Amino acid sequence: MNEMNRQPRKRFLVLDTATAAQAVAIMEDEQVLAAHSSNADRNHSVGLMDSITTLMTQTGTERHQLDGIAVGIGPGSYTGIRIAVTTAKTLAWTLQIPVAGFSSLAALAWSGYHARAEREETDTTQSADHEAQSFSFAETASGLDWIIPLIDARRAQVYTGLFQISAEQQLPQQLQDDRIILMDEWMQRMGEYYQSLPETERPQRILIVGETAAHTERAEQLRTIVGERLQIRASSLEAQRAGQIGAARLLAGQNDPVHTLLPNYTQLSEAEANLLRHS
Repeated sequence: MNEMNRQPRKRFLVLDTATAAQAVAIMEDEQVLAAHSSNADRNHSVGLMDSITTLMTQTGTERHQLDGIAVGIGPGSYTGIRIAVTTAKTLAWTLQIPVAGFSSLAALAWSGYHARAEREETDTTQSADHEAQSFSFAETASGLDWIIPLIDARRAQVYTGLFQISAEQQLPQQLQDDRIILMDEWMQRMGEYYQSLPETERPQRILIVGETAAHTERAEQLRTIVGERLQIRASSLEAQRAGQIGAARLLAGQNDPVHTLLPNYTQLSEAEANLLRHS
């Protein structure tokens, strides 16, 4: 038995409330022990602690058994982000365990990527030939996909970023930072970035996922450049995918000081902007 196998497995609590989906997961290292996602319509303060308690009971996890907490820090709903971040910081401080923030867009990108794969598998027949052709990021021809997650920020704006996944990666890699931007401008930038790459470095698929409903027409602008490589699918942030993203940060030792961990709003709230204007 090697040294890694002798090391005790670590148990983590992972939270995200940056979107309409309330995500809670209990992880043991990279393994999802239990996960619960619910559409709380951004009213996360009502049921978050109940969900945590339910999953901890379901997995037989006592508070003193937690080795760390990971939390989605946004971007997204101002109030929503604060609920998860405040809860995670309070629990981490009380229990004196590490806390790590992660991008909610990374969790949404990973969720949308897997939701697409699962839909394609459902549509594939059970024949051996078709099963061999079913979607898997480890079996793609070039081994490279782009994932562009969207969270609606109103006024034709989105919270977004750019991620890629390849056969060598177990989790998505972030290529461009989280931001808030006009969707038209973002599609223009993505098209220019795509065209700047040699053909051998271009992704074989570009997946736009998340809160796409209000932005589908604008997203389609990218098709004039990338053609059928573009796929647009509405999807929600899933607890198990957030769990995998959060656990990876804790296992890598990418912890944050509990007192300085802050939400990533990417812009000032309207109240904060008004305060600055009048100060």
